[in-house]
Amino acid sequence: GLKPKCAVIVATVRALKMHGGGPPVSAGKPLATEYVEENVELLAKGCCNLQKHIENATKFGVNAVVAVNRFKTDTDAEIEVVKKAAMDAGAFDAVMSNHWAEGG
Repeated sequence: GLKPKCAVIVATVRALKMHGGGPPVSAGKPLATEYVEENVELLAKGCCNLQKHIENATKFGVNAVVAVNRFKTDTDAEIEVVKKAAMDAGAFDAVMSNHWAEGG
């Protein structure tokens, strides 16, 4: 009879840009400029994917907390777009996580 109090949804700017229509990513090949330079428009298009995950969690009465896993190429503006989209979709909270960027 366990019932979760919250679901942590981990998102990355890069993945959301891919969901927004960004070019394919292939292992061992350099990333396209869309992924290493600020592209708020592409990112915003992909946030519908994150919003659907939040909707699914809240549909079952579970608070959704979004952790935005920040990479070194992500800009402050991009992080804010993701956080705002998450909150607008009904997330309990949305926070930036920079463990990867700091090597941990």
